[in-house]
Amino acid sequence: MPDFPSTCYGIQPEPSDLMAGIGQDGEGTMQNWAIMGKLACAGLALAMSGVFAGGAKADAAAVDALAERAAAAIGRLHSNAQRALVTVAQDEAFADYFHTHNASERHRHKSRIDEVSLATQDKFHVEEMCLIDPQGAEISRIVGDEIAHDLATDEADAPFFAPGFAADHRQVYTSPIYLSPDADKWVVAYVTPVLVDGDKRSILHYEHAFTAYGDILQRLAANDEGEIMIVADTGHVIFDSRREIPTERVGELEDRDDYFDGFDFAGLDLAGFRQAIGQDATRGQGRITGQDVDRNAAFRVVGPWTLIGWQDL
Repeated sequence: MPDFPSTCYGIQPEPSDLMAGIGQDGEGTMQNWAIMGKLACAGLALAMSGVFAGGAKADAAAVDALAERAAAAIGRLHSNAQRALVTVAQDEAFADYFHTHNASERHRHKSRIDEVSLATQDKFHVEEMCLIDPQGAEISRIVGDEIAHDLATDEADAPFFAPGFAADHRQVYTSPIYLSPDADKWVVAYVTPVLVDGDKRSILHYEHAFTAYGDILQRLAANDEGEIMIVADTGHVIFDSRREIPTERVGELEDRDDYFDGFDFAGLDLAGFRQAIGQDATRGQGRITGQDVDRNAAFRVVGPWTLIGWQDL
């Protein structure tokens, strides 16, 4: 591994847990989090004298600010999606469904749940939304703007099922991206338990197309001299502002390696990159050189994603 200059640290805002649960005030209007802080280079002594000549220090601070803006944007999307799901889960239709054992009454309440899901899909551009019982059977499912009637009975195998039921009341599990068998594209899932008389009687789950997150970051990068990446914890590059990465299903391909390249930054994998410039486990900033690469880079960790801002020197 090559030698790297010391990290130039920014003045950071108070830490925010972007992936925290909703808490006890999940109902009501969604609010965007104001989590961005004003960043400035602290001017620490460098391990290599004269490396950052001219405007390079300003470039380092700008790249760090870009990574912070990207993390804030993704954090707001997650927060809004989490709050919306928790709010919907408090609708009386869910409790009414589980309180009755009369078949005709349950059918009526199930129709109301379908209506709630359709309204949610329309308002928040949800790809798929479903209500699933503890055995893994779907009670209701919406795909696009249609009510599904071929309800699945094997959702217990879904990657979000166990973490969703493990979440506390009014808390939301946010999944890594996965290829949705219903939407036929790579999505992010949000899941919250539905409590009735204190018992977890089901989970409410919806999926957002991953393109929604990429579109936000693409606009950020278009207005900046730097570039942005998202790297999943698996080490796959799932967004790169320099190129389009298709997220629609291709034939029968299902493996991540069929859709996403592995991360390689001047010969460093994700763990090596974060170690090279990391201030701590969640953020870092510094200069990366090696394999004909000379770049200022910064990162922020948001849940299962590492958001990277960088600029060639």
